Amino acid sequence: MTHDHLEHIKHVKIRAVDLEAFERQFSRRYRIKKIVNAIISFVIVFCGVTAVLYSIFIFHNNLFNRMRFMTFDGTLFTTVISLLSGIVFLREAKDGSEVTNRNVYFLRLSAATTEFVIFTVVMVGLTPLVPDLPDVTSYTGIMMHLVIPTLMVTSFVINDAPLGKLKPLEPFYGTMYITLYALIMFVLFGLRILPSSLAPYSFLDFDNTGWGFKLICLTGIYVVGYFISLALASLNNQLSWIWFFDFRKLRNRQSRSKGRK
Repeated sequence: MTHDHLEHIKHVKIRAVDLEAFERQFSRRYRIKKIVNAIISFVIVFCGVTAVLYSIFIFHNNLFNRMRFMTFDGTLFTTVISLLSGIVFLREAKDGSEVTNRNVYFLRLSAATTEFVIFTVVMVGLTPLVPDLPDVTSYTGIMMHLVIPTLMVTSFVINDAPLGKLKPLEPFYGTMYITLYALIMFVLFGLRILPSSLAPYSFLDFDNTGWGFKLICLTGIYVVGYFISLALASLNNQLSWIWFFDFRKLRNRQSRSKGRK
């Protein structure tokens, strides 16, 4: 066997070892990613359940009255999605492979979009533009308005396997919950099943606001929801790889660059 043959075999063995090491590292990081996001999902479930119970049993709020509000219903929606997601993430960590599909992706995108909308409304509510301050001091208010939105958006952006660039209409999947909520509320108040005095938002007051105002409000909500959904999906495309980035190589590269200087 010639020297060239020996060198070739040695090179092949080194590449095989490197490939095996890469696969082990990838598998380890993938499992860490799924376990961390399962934990985040279960923390969301805990926050959601305790916030709802706190609202009902400590504040003595009527469940029916609370369910008129998008924040309350959105928390329930996100809590259910997170419970199912956490279970799926644990299975993916165990098996080492993705089992979610496009439908699951869009459900989680919808939950993340909903929570970002809730967070945005709260931030606007804290400005002088809105006379009535949102509840951000009670346990329920902190969980529903700040903690759960932050956890849900973070989990989606850094965890979910991206679908690539979405088609122009696909970001509307992120408004699924908003659509469902608006449809139910319009039926309840538009058909006078519930009196306008119980309307949680002014555009649902069919006695004192016209259709033009309702159309403007709904259009604004959908435009905001669309671009939030698009932005979150784009961030997910950019940041979901962060679990597999080798920061040590980056530090070594920076060190070498400084050494040359």
